This record gives sequence, C-alpha cells and structure tokens, in this order.
Amino acid sequence: MKTNKILSILLASMLLFGCKNGDLADKPFINPPFPTLNPVAENFAITAEKGGTFEYKTGSIINIPPDIWVDKDGKKIVGEIEIKYRELHDAYDIFLAGVPMAYDTAGVKQNLQTAGMFELRAFSKENEVFMKENSKINVKMASYEEKADYNFYTLDENAKNWAYKGTNKPEPNGKIQILKDSIELMKPKVIIPFEKDYFALDYWAILDVYYNVKPSGDVWKYEKNTELKRKSEKYGLKWSGIYGTWETLNFNGKKVFAYEVVWRNISGKEIPKWVQTKEYHTDNRLIKLTKVGDNQYSLTVRNGWEDNAPKFSFKAEAVMMLKEVFKQMPEDWQKEYEVTMKKIAEAEARLAAQAKVFRTFDIEQTGFHNWDKVYHRDDKIIVEADFNFEKQELDKETIPIVYFIENNKSFVQISFQDWQKMMLVPDSTAKFVAILSETEMATFSNSDYQKLDFSTLASTKKQSFKMKTVKINKKEDFVNALN
Repeated sequence: MKTNKILSILLASMLLFGCKNGDLADKPFINPPFPTLNPVAENFAITAEKGGTFEYKTGSIINIPPDIWVDKDGKKIVGEIEIKYRELHDAYDIFLAGVPMAYDTAGVKQNLQTAGMFELRAFSKENEVFMKENSKINVKMASYEEKADYNFYTLDENAKNWAYKGTNKPEPNGKIQILKDSIELMKPKVIIPFEKDYFALDYWAILDVYYNVKPSGDVWKYEKNTELKRKSEKYGLKWSGIYGTWETLNFNGKKVFAYEVVWRNISGKEIPKWVQTKEYHTDNRLIKLTKVGDNQYSLTVRNGWEDNAPKFSFKAEAVMMLKEVFKQMPEDWQKEYEVTMKKIAEAEARLAAQAKVFRTFDIEQTGFHNWDKVYHRDDKIIVEADFNFEKQELDKETIPIVYFIENNKSFVQISFQDWQKMMLVPDSTAKFVAILSETEMATFSNSDYQKLDFSTLASTKKQSFKMKTVKINKKEDFVNALN
C-alpha cells in the first residue's frame, strides 16, 4: 500500500505535459513535443472488400480481413483503403510521438515499460475510417525484447488511459536465420582482382586453359605470349612454379585437373622462392595433392627427383575454375562485385531491422497498441528535486520534464508539483529532458546522471539538476544531447 501511495504521488500529473491548473484542457491527449521529430508512418493500400496482408520493415505482419471498415456513422466502406502503420520500439520514439506511458489501474497511477508499440489507422478518401463491431485485425508485431513477462494494452483515447487486453507468448523470428543464410549465399567466393594469396599452379596452366590446350597438347608455341601475361596481371592472377598436370580432384561435382583451378594459399606459409622460380618440368612426381577437407588440399612440392630433395608442404583451397576468370573483363568483374555487394548491403539492412521475436495479438480498434509491463524498482529513492535552467526568465512551474529510464524502455513525465517528492533510480541509462518549445529543450544527460552519488542521496534526499539548453532540428540532435 505504501508503494502505491508513492507511485500515486509521483505520477499524478502524468496524462501528458500538464503544468499549471487549467493547462491540461488546452493540450491534446496525443501531443508530440517536437512536431518535426514525430516518427512517420508507412502507408499501405488495400481494397476494403478483399482485405490484405502487408509486412512492415521490421518483419511485422498485419493481416486485415475483408469488409471490416465503417465510417464514423457506422456506414460500410468499400473501395480503396489507405492503412497508416508505424512502430515505436523505444521510449524516445514513444515520447516524440507524444504518447503517454502512464497507466491508471483501479485508481493507482503507474508507469509502463515497453516491449514495442504500434499505431494503425485507416483512411478512405482522406477520411478516417474505423473497424466495425466484432471485427479483428491480427498483428504479428516484431519485438526487440525477448522476455515473456509483457502484456498487451490498447490506448483508449477517450478515457485517456491504457486498457489491458491480454497476453501471449513471444515466438522466435525465423526470418533472421533465413536472411543470414541468403546473405552467405550471395557473398562472392572471390574478388577480382585477386588478393595476394590466390594463384594458378604455373604459367603453363594459364596457357593451357586460355588457349584450350589439353595436357598432351603443344603449349610451347604460346610460351612467349606476353599479352596473356599482361592480361593475367590485370586480373591480379599470380602463378607459382608448381607443375601438377596429371593430379586430379573433384570440384563442384566434377573431376578436374589441378592445373585447371585457381587456388588460395590458406596455410599462412609463404611459398619459398625455389618453388616460385621452378623451371618447367614434365615429371609429375614433383607434386602430391592430398585432400584434407571440403575443397581443401595439402600440396607437397619436391625440388628434384632425388629421394632427399628439399620439399615444401602447405594447405591450399580450390576456389574456382581458371577458365571462369577469363569469361569477363576485369572491369566487368568489378562491376558485378559492386552490384553484389550492394544487394548484400540491402539484405544486411533488412537483417538489422529484424527484431528477435514476434508478439501476436488481435486488435479490435484502430489507434495505439502496446506490449508493456508495469515499471517497478525496489531501489528507488524519493528526493526533493530542483531543476535549474540556463535561461533565467523561464517559469519553472510551466515546464514539463521527462525522466527516461530502464535502458530507454520507459519514461516518467514530471510536473512542477512532483519536484518535492520525485523518484530517482540508480540507472546508468537514465537522463532528463525539459521541453522549452517546439524547437528547444533542456537536458540533464546520461553522462551527467552517471555522476550522481546515490549513497549520498539516500541520506540527503535532495538533488539539484543543472539543465543545458539545446536546439532541436532533427532526431540526431535529440539523441546526441541526451547521451
């Protein structure tokens, strides 16, 4: 009971930015503090008679049945419907949208901590339309909070309070792994020009492949072809002195000669000079190829025919067929690489936007809906607070203040009457904002908050906050000033 009384005192003025008596009547219930920073909704078009399903950028899925729309007088709506939908996943966006997080249950005012909020509204010919009685829209909302102890609430804008609707267990977002797998498949196996560890076995291998000369054919007539050497260098294609004409391997489901493949040295060893400068030989005993993994082999090279001749062993990976290199010009390889990397970047952006779990519920009305739980801290301290502003001419009694807490998952709205008995919690993520105008605020930043001495506060029960004035033009200004 004592806790309820404290919370009631703390949050009594939390409907939204109320200051002096009479001011609440002049302010709308949903009241974005900085209108230009109000998060924008995404538009989706459906036909009223058919309904439709659409997916939001976070992965959320909204399923709208047919024939559920009526106008303000209850008359059935047909034709095209514009759905406006947005999600607010943290306290910053909820605050900037002007949505309160105070919750009055049985006369006790408390504050909510969010696992994700969404707003869905519908319009026909620019006029707002509504869901008919007993109709439902299924919303499978993506949530970045994995814990199960959250309930579903709908904002009653007439009663100016959140209404508890029920609960449901979160389920994992399977799209995350699907996107990860698709990104892996898109990644280029090689980058041309090749990096330093890529090589062909020897220059005669390049001649064999480029001029389509079989192992038993005559490659000598092409030996002094300097044009092919220059072209190979444009591809970044290097070669060793390893001669492996008759060694074979299975690559991409086919049996191929080792000389037909581009290799990558994955051993971390540098190939010695006596291998690099080896003369052309026809004796296949100088190389041995042993499979050690998927497309990975141990290559052993001998420097001569004698049993005691020096040898070098290293690990290499078969990367691609040598003939594939010359199918495109180096600049075309580069263009293809850039296109692929752009697709990968787009897929990675989609992946980054994906939330960890889905939370599913049927809504029965348009407007704001929230997955929440009541915010509670046993380690709170009640203090007498004072907020000091750089602009001395400001009337402190009229300035609404917002206290962000719980790693940006909740906020408390504070009026002047609350200063005498205000809650503080030892939260390393906390910070304060005071709304001065539609383009200006004052802040007590997160870094300032971390300097508070809560052991001293527990005994003094007093704290003064020096608020810094900040101009607000975009959301980055708002976020940077707080952090």
